Amino acid sequence: MADSFFDRLTDAKERKYELEKAQRRQQQYRSRLNELERQIIRLELDLETEQADVDKLTRMSLTNLFHTILRSKDEQLELERQQALAAALKLQEAQQERDKLKEEIFQAGVIITDNIQAEQEYKKLMIEQELALKNQPDTATVLTVMENEIAEQTVVVRELNEAFTAGRRVLASLEPAIESLDKAINWGNWDLWANGGMVSTHIKHGHIDDAKQSIATANHQLKSFKDELADLKQNLNIHIDISSLLKFGDYWFDGLITDWIVQKRINEAQDRTSEATHQVRTVVKTLQTEYTSADSILSGMKSKRIAWLEQQQTT
Repeated sequence: MADSFFDRLTDAKERKYELEKAQRRQQQYRSRLNELERQIIRLELDLETEQADVDKLTRMSLTNLFHTILRSKDEQLELERQQALAAALKLQEAQQERDKLKEEIFQAGVIITDNIQAEQEYKKLMIEQELALKNQPDTATVLTVMENEIAEQTVVVRELNEAFTAGRRVLASLEPAIESLDKAINWGNWDLWANGGMVSTHIKHGHIDDAKQSIATANHQLKSFKDELADLKQNLNIHIDISSLLKFGDYWFDGLITDWIVQKRINEAQDRTSEATHQVRTVVKTLQTEYTSADSILSGMKSKRIAWLEQQQTT
C-alpha cells in the first residue's frame, strides 16, 4: 500500500512537472510568435519595396532611358532583383519559422491537456500524505518543527515587505518635494539676480506650496514607516518642516534682502529634504536586501518540507 501510494505520488509529481514545463514553453513560443508576426509584416513591406524597384526598371521611363544610355540598366536591374530575392527568402524563412512555432504551441497544448489534472492530483496526494504523517509520532514531530519554522519565517518576510512598502511610499512623496524645491530655487535665483517681480515670486511660492504638500504627506507616511521599523526593532528619527518659509513678506516687502532670506530658507529646506530622502532611501535599500534574503530562505524551507513529504513512506 505504501509503495502504491509512493508510486502514485511520484507519477503525479512527474506529470505535474511536465504540465508546468509545457505551460512555460507554450508561453515562450507564443511570445516568440508574436514577435515573429511583427517581423513578417516588416519583411512583407520590404519585399513590396524591393519588387517595386524592380518594376520601375522594367518599365520604359526617362530613368530607364538614362540607365540604358549609360549602359547601367542591366546591372541596376540585376542588383534590384537580387535584393528582392533576398527579401523574399527572408520572408519565406520567417514564415516557415512561424509554422514551426504554431506546431510547437499545438504540441505543448497536447501535453497540457494530457496532464491538466496532475496538479490537483498531486495536491490531493500531498494532503493525504501529510495527514498520514501527522498520525505517526516520529514524523509528526519533524513536520511540526518544520511548520513552526516556516510560520516564523513567513512573519519575518511579511514584516520586511510591509516596512519596505511603507518606505517606498515615503520616497514617492519626498522625491516630488525635492523637484518642487529645485524649481523654487531656480525661480528664487531669478528673483535675486534678474528682478523677476511679482510673477516669478508667485510661481516660486507655487512650487514651495507643492513641496509643503508633498512633505506633509511624507511626514504622515513617515509615522507608518517608523511603526513598521519598530516591529523590526529598528528606529528612524526623521521629521521635515518647511512651514517657516516666508510668503507675506516676500510679496509685500519685495526686495533684495527679503528675497535673499527666502532663498536661504528654501535652500535649507532643500538640504533637509535631501538628507531625509537619503536616509530613507538607505533604509529602504537595506530592507529590500533583507526581504529578498528572507524570502529566499522561506522558499528554501517550503521546498525542503515538500521534498521531505514526498520522500516519506507511510505505514
